[in-house]
Amino acid sequence: MKPPHDMGGNPSHPIIPDKPDDKKFEEAWHRRVLGITIAVGAMGAWSIDASRYARESLPRSDYNKFSYYEKWLSGLINLLFQKGFINKNEIQSGSGDSIAPLKWRNRVLSLKNVGAVLSDGAPTRRDGPKPIFSIGQKVCAKLPLDTLSIKNGHTRLPHYICGKAGTIIKSHGVHVLPNTNAHFLGEHPENLYAVEFKASVLWEQNPSSSDTVVVDCWESYLEAA
Repeated sequence: MKPPHDMGGNPSHPIIPDKPDDKKFEEAWHRRVLGITIAVGAMGAWSIDASRYARESLPRSDYNKFSYYEKWLSGLINLLFQKGFINKNEIQSGSGDSIAPLKWRNRVLSLKNVGAVLSDGAPTRRDGPKPIFSIGQKVCAKLPLDTLSIKNGHTRLPHYICGKAGTIIKSHGVHVLPNTNAHFLGEHPENLYAVEFKASVLWEQNPSSSDTVVVDCWESYLEAA
């Protein structure tokens, strides 16, 4: 079954309004959740891939009913618990006495560095092997199940391109593989490609469409067409 977060290409969802919105946060607590997530993440106890997986692996019923920042908060709580930063009593009471292990407390995101951290993000470029595929080559996207490092694990391969053929239009170099990094199994860097798919191939009900969709795919997501 397709996980609930994999919503790309699903025609049953409403169209996202194409208009500017100056409202950054719907509720005041949303701002706090974002700030806490960034501050705690800066300690380095987990990667951005692990953070994404913590949100997308929430129970389906919770994921479908939670708001955007409820998902963020729930995923963060799960990570903090898994890493021993908090315990069940603290989660239930809402008050905390636990102290993060010393090796993580030594990494603190200071206020003066917040802007630079948000601007730079978490670089994933690494040295690694030469690419198997070349620009202009036809490739086919595998099934997500064939790319997982663990059962029900993390992948950045969207279902709507699976089994579909596209053309490599750019090589991004070698980058950390989210499928392993999300589960603390190592970075296992792979070549990353921009693959162009024709909309008429992805959605056969629109055979006359000249639109295209470009998806970034790690090498293990692809096979020669």
